Amino acid sequence: MQKTITARIRAAASGLILAGLMSASALAQAAPVVQTRGGPVQATVRGDMLSYFAIPFAAPPVGDLRWRAPQPAAKWTAPIAAAKTASPCLQTGLASAFRAGNDSEDCLYLDVHAPAGKGPFPVMVWIHGGAFALGDASTYADPSRLVSRGVVVVAIHYRLGAMGFLAHPALRDAKGSAGDYGMMDQQAALQWVRANISRFGGDARNVTIFGESAGGFSVLTHLASPLSKGLFDKAIIQSGAYGVGEQLTQAGMEARSQAALTSALDGQALPPGCDAAALTAACLRALPESLLRGKLLAAYGREVGNLVPSVDGRVLPDTVQALFAAGRNHRVPVLNGANEDENRLFLALDELGRRVAARPPSFDPADRSFLLTPAAYLASAKAVEARLGVPAADLTEKYYPLSRFGDDPALQPSFAAAAAATASTFSCNGVNVSERIAAQGGRVWMYEFRDQTAPPVVGTFGGRYILSLPQGAAHAAELSYLFAQREAKPTEEQKALQAAMATYWTQFARTGDPNAPGAPAWAPFAKGSVQALDVASGGGVTPMASEAFRDQHHCRTAWSGLTF
Repeated sequence: MQKTITARIRAAASGLILAGLMSASALAQAAPVVQTRGGPVQATVRGDMLSYFAIPFAAPPVGDLRWRAPQPAAKWTAPIAAAKTASPCLQTGLASAFRAGNDSEDCLYLDVHAPAGKGPFPVMVWIHGGAFALGDASTYADPSRLVSRGVVVVAIHYRLGAMGFLAHPALRDAKGSAGDYGMMDQQAALQWVRANISRFGGDARNVTIFGESAGGFSVLTHLASPLSKGLFDKAIIQSGAYGVGEQLTQAGMEARSQAALTSALDGQALPPGCDAAALTAACLRALPESLLRGKLLAAYGREVGNLVPSVDGRVLPDTVQALFAAGRNHRVPVLNGANEDENRLFLALDELGRRVAARPPSFDPADRSFLLTPAAYLASAKAVEARLGVPAADLTEKYYPLSRFGDDPALQPSFAAAAAATASTFSCNGVNVSERIAAQGGRVWMYEFRDQTAPPVVGTFGGRYILSLPQGAAHAAELSYLFAQREAKPTEEQKALQAAMATYWTQFARTGDPNAPGAPAWAPFAKGSVQALDVASGGGVTPMASEAFRDQHHCRTAWSGLTF
């Protein structure tokens, strides 16, 4: 049976590859040059995929352009012939397993990955995740699983952390708004795509935005932002329906931005004529990059916490939630979903950090002393009670008792804590977003990625997994099924799931409906269905009732207070 399903999926994927693609041998003879509106760019030939790296879509946001809306890039005449992604935007000053190196303020570039041939091909614009403070496009530089199915994939950069979202009063524009520059960068990139992508064989009238985590929240923001109207035709939200009730007002973001600057500038030498007590926009734009890299980015991370775009008055006139509730969101087809074990990634990161900090460091997974304890689980439940109002006793005894999480006492607290955090942060918010869109009469399909055999997102070194916590279908685990990222060789079951997901994603980009001939049917959310994405031995690619999804994550009981 599994062989039959695998064959059907692969046959469907093959059938979707558009005719007329050049052979690798023909491509090797010459690297094509495309003339964009800004200037020429030359391809890097990668088999049947043409990659155009490091294309500027806006001017470097440095000097007087720092903390401003993105401006047009200067034109150029010599072909850009980069062989890799441009430097990422400045990363947070905090240590992280996902911190990209070689970061720079000069970072507003994008990559285009296209099939050979004339097209027109559907276009998929990838927005990377990283809590709006980390990450870059280089991690997703091999989208060949998608491109081979006849789509153009564009991966973009955008300003992060304090550089992308600082909202100091001195930075208010003529209309009084401040902040969300990173979102404006994304909008500038989408404008570039509309204007230029046809030259790469892309269909400028068929653009899908997709992203994961902060990238998924970005997609949700574009669905709500009036400035994003007309810049895309479809949207895919991957683990992005979090923080929907935590957006700061402009006043709130300005207060936290001021606090971050006060902390960062304490004792620091300022540019001539600048006063820390009365900062001007000119003074802020003259601050040395060394101060930004260290003290400001770290202080901003501490003051703002879990960063999401604020209500700046320009990109967002109100919260995303309020704009959807008022029916002011853009009506395009949406594919939305989350992973079954999202928060296991964050517990794994915590375990990794404590192992590294131990003296001496410990990287033996058999040493399980770094796992969450029952006492720590209770403390986490009390923190949830303080934040969301759900009694800790209900969480630990009624909804997530340790006895429901396997037979291994050492793992039970971690599994229980992760399940509660996954439901309250991602799963229930995600189903609420789908429900809102469906209630508006919108076309929405929902999934849950459930593969317990997925490669761990963190903790593997030299082919050896050094953590005690199994990550299962953790946050970001689905990315290696869409992009070629990992050295580990997938099993035949995982290859079948990769093929199914790539087929669904690209078919949705093509038609606004993920269903493809020969692939397992995927019913719309409005029909009460959520598509389970799993390997065959775990349950396979099959529909599950949306009510069963809600019950599994206690969305109607423990988390009934979450709304969208």
